[in-house]
Amino acid sequence: MAISDVYTYKSGSVAIASTSATPVISVYGTAAKRLWIVGCRVEIGVTAAAAGNSILFQLARPALTTVNGSSLGSGNPHDFSSPASIGQFSTSWSVAPTVGTILAEWELPQTTGSMWEEFPPLGYEWGVPAVANASSAAGIGVHLFVTASVNTSTPVFVDIIASE
Repeated sequence: MAISDVYTYKSGSVAIASTSATPVISVYGTAAKRLWIVGCRVEIGVTAAAAGNSILFQLARPALTTVNGSSLGSGNPHDFSSPASIGQFSTSWSVAPTVGTILAEWELPQTTGSMWEEFPPLGYEWGVPAVANASSAAGIGVHLFVTASVNTSTPVFVDIIASE
């Protein structure tokens, strides 16, 4: 029997055409409960970037206390009988997060089909704070940022797997 419900938060395809850290997805807890990120998958779509370039993925807390996620959604349950997710996610912001404390990072070649998945050992999950809303609160959420080494439009896909 599972000890918690597991949900996946998906970014969809996000075009990265910048050499500065760009937020791709944010995951937020609620006042009722914090979340535990138990896995992260990143993938690079079809790109024309030249060989030798790379993309850095960073899972981080925000540097600023004002982050306003817009168009919030809920995670998709792994078990169809699970209750609705308490956590929320966003792939757009009226005030975007900036990189703060880095929890994990992965660098992949900026080539079509490069991918990585990370599932930390039990007890080493990344915590998402229990905060009442998805805006203007200290330490709000956990965010995944992407930084390309060359300014060539590259689609990336991110899945964050969280436990409640």
